[in-house]
Order: sequence, then C-alpha cells, then structure tokens
Amino acid sequence: MVDRDLDADLTRLVSDSRAEDAARQRIRERNLRAAAVTDATFSGLLVDLAERGETVALRTAHGRTLTGRITLVARDAIALDSGTGLSYIKLDRITALRRAPGVRADEPSGDRPPPRTTSLAALLADLAPERPRVALVLDGEPALAVGELRAVGVDVLTVRLDGEPPVTAYFAAAQLSELTVLASG
Repeated sequence: MVDRDLDADLTRLVSDSRAEDAARQRIRERNLRAAAVTDATFSGLLVDLAERGETVALRTAHGRTLTGRITLVARDAIALDSGTGLSYIKLDRITALRRAPGVRADEPSGDRPPPRTTSLAALLADLAPERPRVALVLDGEPALAVGELRAVGVDVLTVRLDGEPPVTAYFAAAQLSELTVLASG
C-alpha cells in the first residue's frame, strides 16, 4: 500500500512540475511578445509584413490609398508592388497601414531595423539610368508629374515631363512623397 501511495505521490509531483514548467513557459513567451511590441517601430513592422509577403493597404499624407505587397524596406522608404507597378513611398508620408481582412491572428512584432540601410535617393539613382516612365507625387503639387526619370542627384530629381512639347523639370527630392514606375508602352 505504501508503494502505491509513493507512486501516486511521485506521479502527482511530476505532473505538477510539468504543469508549472508549462505555465512558466507561457508567461515567458507572453513577456517576450509584450517586450517586442513595446520595442516596435513602424519600419520594423513594415519589415515583418514584407517578410510575410502580406498584401497591405496604405494611406499616404496626400490621401492616396495604395494596395500591394511590400518588396523592400529601406532606411527612409518602402517599395510596394501593386501588381501593375512598383511604387516607392517615403516612410514619413505613410499615415496608416492596414493588413488584409482574415489574415493570421499573430501580430507582427516590428522590433527590428530595416535590413537595408540604403536611402530612397540611392534606390532612385540606381533606377534612373534605365530611364523609366514614372509618376511622382510631390508635396505642394496638386497633380501627378508624369514623364521619364532622367537623373537623381543629392537632392534633386530630373524628369522629362510628358507633353507637347516635352519639357525637363527639376524637383526637390525632399518634396517627393512617392514615385511609381509605370509600365512602358
């Protein structure tokens, strides 16, 4: 009888120990998630969403809504692929971001820096030699500026604007909110 009581006590002790370990593990995981959320940054959130390949809808300071997948997070901008074009949007011009309805319940932590330390200006300077057709959204300009991106300098974008006759325009890079590469043709 004593052996049965010892076996039962040992079984209960092992079971209680496992339950306590599981509870400690859940608390630890909850604390780590909470710490990650309090360390979250907007660019870190964008990194998480880019890695997941989620479709997002973002709203810009100009009142525009763009929908697509984040393909790149730079120091001061993102690239968003809408399926019909690639848009580069400055981080400080994004006012809100929404995940698609019905997406996984787990929240992105947003506690990491962007993997690329490059800037929007550097990304656009790499793009300029291809002379793509672009549409620019600029602070203080009510309409899109559409034309061929010719060059990107330290703080200036050179665009050959559409029209008859075409005209070359120079835009202050600081005023650029977003640039979308248009399909050629």
